Amino acid sequence: MPPLSEPIRRLRACVLLPALACSLAAAAPRAVEPAGIVTILEGDASALQGTARTGVVEGQLLAPTAIVETGARTGLLRIETGDGTAIDLGPDTRVMLSPPGFAARGRKTPPLYVLNGWVKLSAPAVGAGIVGMVSPWFGMPSQKGVAVAFVNADGAAVFLESGQAQLVERRGGKSGATLALKNTEFYARAGADRGAVTARASPAMLERMPRAFRDTLPRRAAVFEGREVEPRPLAAPSYAELQPWLAGEPALRRPFTRRFVVRARESDFRRSLVTNMRSHPEWYPVLFPPEPEEKKNAAAPPGRAGSYVGFGR
Repeated sequence: MPPLSEPIRRLRACVLLPALACSLAAAAPRAVEPAGIVTILEGDASALQGTARTGVVEGQLLAPTAIVETGARTGLLRIETGDGTAIDLGPDTRVMLSPPGFAARGRKTPPLYVLNGWVKLSAPAVGAGIVGMVSPWFGMPSQKGVAVAFVNADGAAVFLESGQAQLVERRGGKSGATLALKNTEFYARAGADRGAVTARASPAMLERMPRAFRDTLPRRAAVFEGREVEPRPLAAPSYAELQPWLAGEPALRRPFTRRFVVRARESDFRRSLVTNMRSHPEWYPVLFPPEPEEKKNAAAPPGRAGSYVGFGR
């Protein structure tokens, strides 16, 4: 039995619909499996679950679609999942756990979407491996072993510390070339150019890699079994803070029209959505819904209702 069995049972009574508070969840009829539990935190980080943002604490359970962000001085944030996978985040990193819309046919949902920053993804030492991470620049349909990735607006790099992985280049939500990586190989890509694979990681990559990524740390999920933690509530993120997510690739941003629709009632948030509509056009029918057909018919002149309005008879 994986060590997360008890935390998973607790999350079923703790994280249901994103907008509900944890204390009310036990009475709700629907529950979801957790995406993971925070087992190590060195520094500050935040988690946005539904529309509620909190500071991250060790022992905190995180639901699918949780957006986790670390600060500039964060040394390490580790999230462990129910299948034994460990997700390590470095400083200035933004990820979404279990992002919907990215599961290939017949495969599981990736454990995380990396918008930017440093990630170390460690699959269990035994078994068939996992579906790896996905980012704007690459996806990993399969991974066995340990992969370290860095992602920013200009490109990405992946160092396969151990094991083997399949990597698919991506751009604008579309897939490109498929590459195979094996133990110690290094993939680097700049912008729209195709990436290249070399036998070893570049010295620059190794020098910049977070120091905590160089150690093999034991799993700690079992330490938090039966514990209850209460993260500190934080202010809701502004449009500017959410904009990199709202303006992401289509599969990433489409669910946000439901998730953040309540924020559209806020004048500043709505104004920013309208001003930046080109970055997320799916918000247009949400902010400016079409007039109901019944209302159109009620306003039409007698004898010219419905589809005949303006055409005569």
